[in-house]
Amino acid sequence: MSSSLSQHRSPTPISSQHLSPQPHSSYASSISSASISRPSSPASILLSSTTPIPSPPNSPISFHSKTTNSNSSPSVRSPPTTTGTSSKMNIVVSIGTQQSTNSTLTLPPSDFSANSPTLFSLETITSLLFHQPITRIVVVLTVLQSLLGLGGKFPEHCSAPSHILYGGEYLGLLISPFVVPLAPTLLKSAHQTFGIAVMLGISNLISFGLFEERLTTVFRGNRTRRSNASINRNSTRIFRNLILVIVVLVMGLRQLLGFIFNRSLGWAFPSLFFSDSVIECNLGLAPFLFALLVIQAFLPDDSDPWTSSPSSPSTSIFAFRRIYVQIILCLFNVIPKAISWWAGSGLIVGFVVSLGVAYQRRMGRWGGKVRITMYEKHSSYKDAAQEDDWQDQGALVGLGITDTQDFSMASMTNSNSKETSDDSDSDSDGRLSLESTATSSPVLSTTNFSTVPGYMKERTTSYIVRRLGGYVLPMIAILFFILVVTNQLHNYKPNVPDDVLNNAIEPTTPFLLTLVIMTAPRRDGMAFIKPTLSSYLAAFPDVDEPDHPLYSRIQVIVYTHVTNHPRFDEAEEFFETDPKARKHVKWIREDGAEKSQRKHLISAIRKIGTSEDSVYLGIMEDDFPFCEGGFQTMLNTIYEADRQVKDHCGVFITTGGSGLIFKRSVALTASFVLEQDELAKQRGMAVPAPDQALQNCMLGDHDYCSSCAGTMVISKTLLQGHLGHNASTSGGDYSPKDFQCGWRHPFHGDPHVRVL
Repeated sequence: MSSSLSQHRSPTPISSQHLSPQPHSSYASSISSASISRPSSPASILLSSTTPIPSPPNSPISFHSKTTNSNSSPSVRSPPTTTGTSSKMNIVVSIGTQQSTNSTLTLPPSDFSANSPTLFSLETITSLLFHQPITRIVVVLTVLQSLLGLGGKFPEHCSAPSHILYGGEYLGLLISPFVVPLAPTLLKSAHQTFGIAVMLGISNLISFGLFEERLTTVFRGNRTRRSNASINRNSTRIFRNLILVIVVLVMGLRQLLGFIFNRSLGWAFPSLFFSDSVIECNLGLAPFLFALLVIQAFLPDDSDPWTSSPSSPSTSIFAFRRIYVQIILCLFNVIPKAISWWAGSGLIVGFVVSLGVAYQRRMGRWGGKVRITMYEKHSSYKDAAQEDDWQDQGALVGLGITDTQDFSMASMTNSNSKETSDDSDSDSDGRLSLESTATSSPVLSTTNFSTVPGYMKERTTSYIVRRLGGYVLPMIAILFFILVVTNQLHNYKPNVPDDVLNNAIEPTTPFLLTLVIMTAPRRDGMAFIKPTLSSYLAAFPDVDEPDHPLYSRIQVIVYTHVTNHPRFDEAEEFFETDPKARKHVKWIREDGAEKSQRKHLISAIRKIGTSEDSVYLGIMEDDFPFCEGGFQTMLNTIYEADRQVKDHCGVFITTGGSGLIFKRSVALTASFVLEQDELAKQRGMAVPAPDQALQNCMLGDHDYCSSCAGTMVISKTLLQGHLGHNASTSGGDYSPKDFQCGWRHPFHGDPHVRVL
């Protein structure tokens, strides 16, 4: 079969691609030939030879052979004539069966068929990991850093906003994307096993290679399938810069979210406090893959070599195959651990960056189309039937440009000269040249380009809106939903059964937990003992449950060292009539009149710590009742502390001097810290407040308690509310909204404490 053109110009060979009437990327690329030079204008062509053309595959758009004459009737669309040439232009396009050609037709190594059985073969994976320049660098850095971590050198723990905002570990943040946890300490911190960590690391590297292969192809533009070192380097440079921007934005946003939803809103708006926002383990490539996933979803699907669904519209979710695979690879990261904040940061950054990528491509840069996408072109045919087919479509086909190719006028050079360099296809920033070709092409010079920008703007805006509403935003919403659900599943911990708790922590010790409520006369005689003690007893076993595992292992002691304390007497008399109180509550009063909190604590700890054989000794204040469910959460925290931090010195569940639950031996040590402070105060030295001294001991900040360093366990939120905001024994007043149930724990986010 043959195709011929007659015109009064010197003969110039033309590639079969230029006459391809089929807008199908794989077909257009399969018949390209690097050995044939490209003319600057089809209007300047005189074909003296015939070129065999393979039969095109089926297309959703009909193309017919035409024989046209410039003097034909208006119903037959004629190509525009060019000044200075013959008024008659005869074009005969004959399409038939495929004939043999001398050129060898091959696809580039980066093109993978969706139905190929070797899609995930060892050869394909090796190509993805080592033939992509940026992926190759990431692989090398990941291997080196993971081996360094395996040797126990660096890092010693997961990166998290708590370590950045409070510990200043910025180097750990920078290397976190390249860390696959292999060392036991890292595996424990990341909540992974060795096998899962290795599989996730390999999966993420493969996914990264897929993204680089896809996006560099898009940034290079589908306008060329031949090897072009300049365009390849340019697309790789764009991808590299894109990754650097994503990394910086993700890391910055992750720290910002940790600060806002922890320290900032944890007290001002407790309902918006999220514990994981600052302590979630952040290692690996997951957020950057999620960001690239959103960016890829925003790009036109007609340039995706894996997309082959002619029956589905281009904006339909069913037209995506590559993205299905990459979504699954990304979601592998949520199976072993919670990464909702880490990956969520990537989704947000990906959406913002994708808008910037769309803008760059709309301006003709980064492999963008100068005219419109296939989707817009199909829509324009429906909405603008008056458009001239030869001007809008035929001229493009005549120039060798199909719907699936970028409108790369810069790839066409003068027919009388060869390509001078590879750089003629693209500027340094990927922008396609329009002006030079428009002036050198007689056919294009007749097209009214002055009307194109507004038309493009209207169509591009419509495409972006359709893309956002029809695919990108629903995909982001679904992924966010999956992240939230998996986060809840990973963080869900049922209440520890009472029998498990009883048998897990020194079952032979008579008492598991002794809570000491410290009370002294308040200003204006305000009473808080009754509501506070009632909140305790509500969680204790009833007297008719003698078989309850904790029936004889938990108790409350109300202690005062003031002889004249009317509120103490009233509360004791009130609870004498309560059977549960008679069973679980003891009342201890020591004579005295001095109102010294430090001496009060020393006396109580030493008296009760030496007389009661208990695993834990809790220091409580009489104006801090338990929140609803707070007592059970305290037991859960104690159980997890014993299970995960065996050498811990205690658990801190409230604030100030209340909720400090010491191991009994550590509590006795703390009494010597208080005694030393009291002696220093008598000598006129500045000493910390008593409650602060107890906190420092549990933190390991005092020489007497140095073995406790790094072992403090805290609850996520305050498990007790504050009643005495206007009756503090220290003389200060607080807002009634301060230190209430659900508030962020004051030590939350400190990298030296454990949140359980």
